[in-house]
Amino acid sequence: MKQKIPSEYVAAKLNDWYSAIRKNQVAASEALKAEIMRDFEDMEENQDVLLYYSLLEFRHKLMLSYLKPKKSGNIEKNLRDLEEKEDQMTGLLNYYFWFFKGMYEFKKREFVKAIGCYKMAEQKVNALEDKVEKAEFYYKLAEIYYYINQRYLSINYATMASDIFQSYETLKEKKIYCDFIIAGNLVESMKYNDALTNLEHALEDAETVGNSHLTASAHFNLGNCYFYQKAYRQASEHMENALFIFEREKSSYVPKVLYNLMYVRLKQSRHAEAAECYEKGIKSAASLHDEEHEAKLNIL
Repeated sequence: MKQKIPSEYVAAKLNDWYSAIRKNQVAASEALKAEIMRDFEDMEENQDVLLYYSLLEFRHKLMLSYLKPKKSGNIEKNLRDLEEKEDQMTGLLNYYFWFFKGMYEFKKREFVKAIGCYKMAEQKVNALEDKVEKAEFYYKLAEIYYYINQRYLSINYATMASDIFQSYETLKEKKIYCDFIIAGNLVESMKYNDALTNLEHALEDAETVGNSHLTASAHFNLGNCYFYQKAYRQASEHMENALFIFEREKSSYVPKVLYNLMYVRLKQSRHAEAAECYEKGIKSAASLHDEEHEAKLNIL
């Protein structure tokens, strides 16, 4: 008779999977998921481990919805399944449920619902022993407060997250995300020089760690900052760099970059190239079901 795999062994692999998801490592995440699925066939029964897997599968699909949208599958069904099991989740599992649900609502731009979910998760944050998980949560709060124009709250939470991330050599990429949030708040506050300094450091760090998505994001954010300063040549160069990488990566950010690049082209009176951005952007937005940028492109 084949020996059962201890559930603790599988739980440790689930932790590794979550670590890869938090770092947006698509290939590593998918490889670990496949391993865990094979382990389940011979794992001793443990309901908490199965619930943890379901939560991470949902989180995994959320990651894919940003980086590889055509591979993300039916996220809504995963959430409905989790909601039916919520009363079985206690402690850390319940924290994950509300935290991940908040991330889902944020992606849908349901900011009020997202904050409500984050507030439920926040009740359990102080009990977390994992400093990295705390930083992850602070970053998400910084992100949503940025989107609803709560500048000081956003910078405060981003700084709290950054202080934790930078103390770990393997989490430099997560610190770069915090830099983007801080720079975004600085741009909105019209502190452009401070934002540029922040973003140039972020670009250097992204290139150093070899993360193409973050490199493209840094170029995109630099392009936006130069755009607000009416430095359209520099804005154009950075937007083009961002577009090249995002198109190569088949990223969901392509319509957003094309919208912004179209705007730059219009400011430069390069109308034919602006029209090209529009045509490419509309096709890309339609293929990704990105109604927001489809509408923005049409308005522009």
